[in-house]
Amino acid sequence: MNEVGKMNEEFTGKFIFTTKLQSVIYRTPTITTSRISGLLVKIREQERKDSIERGKTKVKRSKKILSVVVACSMMMAIAACSSSDKNNSSEDGNTNNPVVDENADPMSPYKETVNYTVVRSVNQDPKFPEGESYEKNSFQDYVEKTLNVKGKLLWTAPSDGDQYPKKLSLDIASNRIPDIFAIEGQNIVSMLNTLVEGDMIEDLTPYYEKYASQTVKDRYAQNPYAFNTVNFGGKMMAIPYGMEKEQPMLVWVREDWRKKLNLPEPKTIDDIRTISKAFATQDPDGNGKQDTLGLVAQSNSMYSSAFDLHTLDSIYWAMNAFPATWIQDKDGKVKYGGIQPEAKAALSILRDMYKEGSLDKEYGLKDGGKTTEDVSSGRAGMVFEAWYAPYYPLGNTLQNNPNADWKAYPLLSSDGKLNVGANPSPAGYLVVKKGFKHPELLMKLINLSTEFKDKTIPELQDAYEKYEQAGTVSVAQHPQYVDLAVIEPAMIYNQQKKYNDILAGKADKLILLPTEISSFEQIEAEMKNPLENVLKSNPTKEALNTAIANRIGFLAYNNAMKTVTDNESNIVVTPNAFAGQTATMVKSWADLQSLQKQAYLKIIIGSQPIDSFDSFVKQWGEQGGDQITQEVQAELDKRK
Repeated sequence: MNEVGKMNEEFTGKFIFTTKLQSVIYRTPTITTSRISGLLVKIREQERKDSIERGKTKVKRSKKILSVVVACSMMMAIAACSSSDKNNSSEDGNTNNPVVDENADPMSPYKETVNYTVVRSVNQDPKFPEGESYEKNSFQDYVEKTLNVKGKLLWTAPSDGDQYPKKLSLDIASNRIPDIFAIEGQNIVSMLNTLVEGDMIEDLTPYYEKYASQTVKDRYAQNPYAFNTVNFGGKMMAIPYGMEKEQPMLVWVREDWRKKLNLPEPKTIDDIRTISKAFATQDPDGNGKQDTLGLVAQSNSMYSSAFDLHTLDSIYWAMNAFPATWIQDKDGKVKYGGIQPEAKAALSILRDMYKEGSLDKEYGLKDGGKTTEDVSSGRAGMVFEAWYAPYYPLGNTLQNNPNADWKAYPLLSSDGKLNVGANPSPAGYLVVKKGFKHPELLMKLINLSTEFKDKTIPELQDAYEKYEQAGTVSVAQHPQYVDLAVIEPAMIYNQQKKYNDILAGKADKLILLPTEISSFEQIEAEMKNPLENVLKSNPTKEALNTAIANRIGFLAYNNAMKTVTDNESNIVVTPNAFAGQTATMVKSWADLQSLQKQAYLKIIIGSQPIDSFDSFVKQWGEQGGDQITQEVQAELDKRK
């Protein structure tokens, strides 16, 4: 495998691509330990404390009065499944009085063995080391030994597709849920709402406060939206996972073309229009043909709260428009961003860009695969992507043409904001069955999962190496029954700030973690011997591949992420206030999304006038949008 391939493969642990990014056409790889094996692991700051006697302060829980329909259906489900439900609960199972230990040590073992049941999603080809499996593995053994617990894995289902959420939905409908489980899939918020309304899961508020480790609390505290979707009347009904610090979209420009044509650096939408049109008409590659493109974007995903590939988000956001976002104002009133005047203004600009040629003429025909072909072949001169774009697909341009060069720029709004339309909906939730005697066990399992991910447990170093050597896929690298490692949301931000300080002479390289060293070495190598210089030396294939890999790492970090950290004070996040499904959404949302997409596309390519936006807004409201807005408002009001 060449150096670029290795670099792409190893990147998978550097940035955990979460929930919303999982729908993107590409996947960012995670870093393996191949580059850092042999380095010293961090030693935990203190040894496990002896087991301490738990207090007996009991938590009182108020029960919701369900509607007649829900109450009756729940009674029927319980009656039908009461005998089988026993098989889904641990022998410690049901009690009305779970206990919060006032002197809780987050990692203390239990005096007597605690049994618990779980279900989990799995990879269908995990490539486990010999002797390891989802059912029996080193990490689960460590959990059980350390905490004095015994888990029972009731069933597994593939993590890809919808088999896991479908099977879990059946368990919920029949009231056969396990003691601890993850909510995954496309409808996680709706599923959580069902569990809360059915009074089927525990309020985790006191257990998070008492049992979450300081590391876990510190990492959640970095994300102000972390618990938005799990707050029901002031109660934390689930633990969310897969939430990272929001990343702004950047304007990526073929810098070699810009310099050749003596064009300005892009700072405004007008600059983007000027540069893009020149790229499409002034033969920047010098081959005598008009075969180059300016800004390329896909129309399959025209706007996104999920960071899809090559959307037009940068234009919308720079104009304070958020077409896929439920926006809640300071008074709590919600509105849908896709029907607001700001969206119409942005569409007017995009319409003009398409007409003048600064937006690709084939915009209405391309998906993310086609735009990636344009980038990889060297035809495209501009795209909107986040900081990691050099790893894929911009790096493909350099591999096909090492003389090509990309550079990232921020696109600020007229009032100086680097807007980000973010969806705070997590990848999933972890919950505890109502009546399970030890709800705090979930937090202890989360604490351990986080230590597993951070590689701070010396006793597991052999296991880490075995899994790496076996090529175990990322979703099975920590196959304990309950696996939720809380990643530092601002991990990449903090890493780049270290790089900035070292390069500015304000810090020493000793501040870097083992996982941060290889990327910094690429930055240093590129700065010492840039790719242009390597090309002049008639390099070997291996030397060229190494130089390209160094340039890609340099562009991702010392260009793109440095641009982000330099503009961090300008970043303004507009979070998506609602990510669930209401009753009318189930029936009408897909049709409304199609209506919006078609209206936007027709306006942009000029087949409908800009004022047709007003007709679209009216249709949207009449065909269910107004009712959905009321329902969304009601759902948000419940969480106050």
